[in-house]
Amino acid sequence: MDGIDLQAGVEKALDALFADRLALLCGAGLSMAPPSSVPSAAALAWKAKQKYDSTYGASRPPLAESIDDQAEFFFQRGELVDVYLRTYIDHDAFAGTPNDGHLAAADLLLTGGIGTAVSTNVDTLIEAAGNLLFGHVGVGVTRDKVAALPPGKSPLLKVHGCWTDPAGTVWAAGQVVAEPIQTRLAEGAAWLTQRLLDRDLVIVGYWTDWDYLNEVLEQSLAAVSPSRIIVVDPCNTAVFETKAKALFELGQRATSGFFHVQESGAVFLNQLRVEFSRALLRRVLHSGSGTYQDHIGTPPDPAWLEPSTADAQTLWRIRRDLEGAMPNEPAKGHQPVEEPLLGMTFIQLQAKGATLEDICWNLGGARIRVLRAINRPLHEVEAAYARETAPIVAPEYVIAVGAEALALPPSIARGAPTGSIARGAPIKWRSRPDAIAELGL
Repeated sequence: MDGIDLQAGVEKALDALFADRLALLCGAGLSMAPPSSVPSAAALAWKAKQKYDSTYGASRPPLAESIDDQAEFFFQRGELVDVYLRTYIDHDAFAGTPNDGHLAAADLLLTGGIGTAVSTNVDTLIEAAGNLLFGHVGVGVTRDKVAALPPGKSPLLKVHGCWTDPAGTVWAAGQVVAEPIQTRLAEGAAWLTQRLLDRDLVIVGYWTDWDYLNEVLEQSLAAVSPSRIIVVDPCNTAVFETKAKALFELGQRATSGFFHVQESGAVFLNQLRVEFSRALLRRVLHSGSGTYQDHIGTPPDPAWLEPSTADAQTLWRIRRDLEGAMPNEPAKGHQPVEEPLLGMTFIQLQAKGATLEDICWNLGGARIRVLRAINRPLHEVEAAYARETAPIVAPEYVIAVGAEALALPPSIARGAPTGSIARGAPIKWRSRPDAIAELGL
């Protein structure tokens, strides 16, 4: 197991992503990062013990301290679901705000950048993050559910179950060898063996105090043969072999390397999402370079071809504009595209002195947004975005690259709105040729 830094780990994961080889395994540690701050197993066990012991006092033996032993105790009594999960586990414990890691995982699943993901988490924070990104992550707790997802939908298999169905979640060792969990885990393991064959597997948030989750995952991955494994965890590299023996052995089976990045999983996934977005934007900029040189006679400044260092969410919004995603649609692509006119538009704006601010270009105080709108009438694109942008960040201009400004009859073309104090000045929607002329690009 070789220790590498954050940048080296992200580069390896990004290479796998563009080669359609990237898979993700995430554990409870991912959801413990703020602002999600889902409680640890020890915290849940302590609250359960306090409640149980204060209820029965000396009339019964005290409840065990570990969550594994607590769950097994109630499972053997036939009271795991109806008593332990219903009475002693807070049903709001797994709710929270998705963190940067959840948003990155959801984004990369929705775009197909992550081909397969497997999680031991019962929370729905990756799914909630997908909703914030205007998409539904393809989730299932059984092989049949994930196998039945639409073609092109990257699956997220939740091997431990989901808190939307507490009765189907795995908490006790006894459940693993009892039906229906035993068959569910075996079928999931067989499915994962095929899905993760020769894939590059990023593991985040795995080494936590949820020991029984680790055992479930180890069973699910028993026959998996990945190509490369990148473990992301703040722990010291030396502890892995003893703390998670089965996963260490999985890493030893990797044919192209076993690496450790000593970092938070949320930080790693967020940085991967940033570099993924910047790579797509960089490709668009470079695709316009030759066209710009042919048109102007000189090559563009190399600095104009290097994408912004904005945060992950801003870059995601720019990516959606590059794809031509309509309002309330997620970003869907994960492979770089050639868009010479789109790239040339960005270069021409920079050549005129424009600088990127949020998702707009500031040209002499005017905010300009650039959208991809191939083969669409300009008035239809404008209508689709009519309520999409809040007035406080509304641009003065929107350049719809690829759209055509059609001559419309008076019944449709009613002229530009006058604006108001509430809504601000009206946005000027322009096709690329009209914007070039009007803005002097």
